[in-house]
Amino acid sequence: MLLRMTLPTLFLCVTTALSAADGEGAFVFGSYGRVQPSTDLEGGSGRHTNIVSHGSRLEEKSYVELDFVYDFANKPEEPDFQFVSTLAFGESLFHETGVFTTLEAIRNLFVRVEHLIYRPLTLWAGSRMYRGDDIYLLDFWPLDEVNIYGAGAGLHYADTAIDLHLGLNRLETDWQVQRREVPSEMFGTETVEWMDRQRIITGAKATHLFLRTKTGFALKAKLFAELQSIGSGTRVSEHTINAVSETDTVRYPADLGWSVGAQFGAIGLGKNGFAHLFVKYSGGLAAYGTLSEPFGYDINRKTTAAREFLIALAGNVEFWRMSTMLGSYARSFTDADPNKYDNDDGWEFIIAVRPHLKIADALALGMEISHQLRRPNGIARDTAQETLPMITKVSVFPLVFAGDSLSLGRPQLRLVYTASFVNADARALFPEGDKRRERKIQHFLGIGAEWWFNTEYR
Repeated sequence: MLLRMTLPTLFLCVTTALSAADGEGAFVFGSYGRVQPSTDLEGGSGRHTNIVSHGSRLEEKSYVELDFVYDFANKPEEPDFQFVSTLAFGESLFHETGVFTTLEAIRNLFVRVEHLIYRPLTLWAGSRMYRGDDIYLLDFWPLDEVNIYGAGAGLHYADTAIDLHLGLNRLETDWQVQRREVPSEMFGTETVEWMDRQRIITGAKATHLFLRTKTGFALKAKLFAELQSIGSGTRVSEHTINAVSETDTVRYPADLGWSVGAQFGAIGLGKNGFAHLFVKYSGGLAAYGTLSEPFGYDINRKTTAAREFLIALAGNVEFWRMSTMLGSYARSFTDADPNKYDNDDGWEFIIAVRPHLKIADALALGMEISHQLRRPNGIARDTAQETLPMITKVSVFPLVFAGDSLSLGRPQLRLVYTASFVNADARALFPEGDKRRERKIQHFLGIGAEWWFNTEYR
């Protein structure tokens, strides 16, 4: 029912209920969003041209998050309570599609309390995005992007934070859940949860700031670890062959996954500057991510042998009337099946650099150059040759912006043109009938807006 409520109705219900509960509390609204009508300059709509998991965000579709946060009133010696909700709306915009609907999700819905009994102690429970530092240019959180439905606890000191999380996950796919109609003495038939496999996710992270100065400079180090597990289950499917009904069963065993990683970097490098290095190594279930169904099982339908190794960089430097942002990662992935020379396994790599030049107050010229490639372990089906798909992109975008940061000042309006130079191996990755399969140079022209005014919660 909650998902079907309109935004104004939900907003009114939340604010009215909270205001009635405590008239002295503080309500805060925040948002992140982007909109970008676009064209491919050949009669079609603008589309991304990527062969890696996380390409340049300049070609991303419209998206918005709306944060509704309420800080409950409290006396100085009492715990601080906070309610956080985030509604997210996807790509479907009425003025583009003519369809009066939205693609919506609840990204955050939790209550947090801090200064409970022991002042550094923080507790939370609910559903939330649990994130650290990102690679902005690639819209990617390489170390700790945990989408979790559960609870957590933390100890937050001035320079050190230790956090634990425990949660559940059950994707609406027949890998984790199956519903069946069965006979019922009371109702004729009844729907039952025939298979119900919840993934359990437990994790911890520790962050420490070193050598902090009054200017805001500090070195930052973080350690991250996570363990995932899922129980066994049996999926049943029925089909008819030659008028004879047959039943097939697929048995999934219990499975595990793990992930360990670290981050080291610096913040406060001059005006709005930072630099971060991320390293993560994952195995089993965790090599696929919490919102993905695994593929490439071993002979026992387990993911034990799957591995993912990731190393990533993010940074920003600003001086005079210029700034430059950097984003890059290299990722190696091997699934769990015995064949180590298929196209599911291999490396992917991307580097993106985005310089800006301030022309006048609130007016700047941006440029982004990126290069991405894949190195699959397998060979091409049509040529039986090894391949090396590559794409080089060059983007130019004049922009107007608010704030004192060329790279991070928002809101921002921009006119974006991107030329993507796609080699033959990369074009072969697009499916038959996709126009991107035919074009050596692919164009994207968009008029975009991006904004954020974030709320504070940890």
